[in-house]
Amino acid sequence: MAPKMEVKCGVDTCHYWKSSYCHADNLEVNPQGDGKAHSSDGTCCTTFRRI
Repeated sequence: MAPKMEVKCGVDTCHYWKSSYCHADNLEVNPQGDGKAHSSDGTCCTTFRRI
């Protein structure tokens, strides 16, 4: 069974955003660009769904 955790989110234009938290059933984060993340700037929440 996968762990449940609170995920804070500042993207209030996402379908899953509610009161500064992500309410998606699953969260997927992937690297951007060359596929190698070296900082948080090199990552992207691919769970994002526009409202």
